[in-house]
Amino acid sequence: MSGSQQIQQGPRVLIFATALAAAVACAARAQVPSLPSPTPPSDFASVVGGPVTFTQPTRAVPSYYAAEGSAPTAPRVEMGLFDTITESLFGQPDPNTWRPLSLSTLFSEGWNEAWVPSPSGSGGAPRQGWINAMDGNMHRLWFFTFAQGFNQAPRGNAYLGSYTLLTPLSRRLELIINIPFVVRNNAVTGLPVIDPNRPVVPSPHSYSGFGDISFTPRVLLHETKDFSLTSELSVLTPTGTQPLAGKTALTPAVGFWNNFAGRCVIRGGLGLLIPIQGGGSDTLISQLAIGQTLTDHDVPLFGDFTYYLSTVVNTSLSNSNHTSMTLTPGIRTHLGNDWYFLAGLPTPVTKDRVAEIGMIFWFMKAW
Repeated sequence: MSGSQQIQQGPRVLIFATALAAAVACAARAQVPSLPSPTPPSDFASVVGGPVTFTQPTRAVPSYYAAEGSAPTAPRVEMGLFDTITESLFGQPDPNTWRPLSLSTLFSEGWNEAWVPSPSGSGGAPRQGWINAMDGNMHRLWFFTFAQGFNQAPRGNAYLGSYTLLTPLSRRLELIINIPFVVRNNAVTGLPVIDPNRPVVPSPHSYSGFGDISFTPRVLLHETKDFSLTSELSVLTPTGTQPLAGKTALTPAVGFWNNFAGRCVIRGGLGLLIPIQGGGSDTLISQLAIGQTLTDHDVPLFGDFTYYLSTVVNTSLSNSNHTSMTLTPGIRTHLGNDWYFLAGLPTPVTKDRVAEIGMIFWFMKAW
């Protein structure tokens, strides 16, 4: 037991130090007045019948996830279904044609418009994903995950290898596909969406195999320069190897993203895990994270360097005593050419846990 306490002491000190540093830095940035953002021009009337040709901005197109973004410079361009999907997946979008989307126009705008990357917030914070944190945004990228969970005997260590693809189909809709190609002792952390897998009862026996594939349609409900709100439904399919996987579940969720001061971001969301097959009870999943970006996008190896702290709480609705809480301090950096590296250190703070301590790595490519 003394070994277990020593294992957890270091990460907890790191977590509280990270949280304190983030709070102090964001408070300091909040004291600095920022210049007002450009006022967007009036929206143009919607175009009837297919895409139209318009003059593109003359300046160079920035990288999709650079700390750029300004008022829209072109009218809304509506397309047919096939053209919208094709342009969203393979087109060369201009971030400067972005414009806000409102919840009040959810059923009338954005569905037949090709995806464009969202701008950074007014404070310069880029819209990017973090480990164990709700997105609240729409992205076009793919990444590999490796997650490791460390335990003391007789419980074995756990690990996960997965491939995740985020494909926008329009400005309002995207599809996320997650393929856990190897799982051992059900290491169910590190996924980009609220994880629909329910940890199995800890066992001294080691199992490994293929995991359950999930499909997650995500809808952009509302988006401005500093705030966005999304809704999604994760559908878990029983494609994996039992007893680690082979489950069916639905997880509806909502997520938000907010650049509240300088390059500081707060994000989070709520989800409800609903097991359909494979056991388990309905589980409320709560998530909240805060972080700060320190560098510009084009700094070699350390572009958009961001540190953050994420909190995830899982509460069984049939037995509230079965509640687990995990804190994840993490970093994200742009290596160059839209390649990214992310790392997180998930550390449990409750008795209910999957592992004593873990580590998660993402290797990501945006296109």
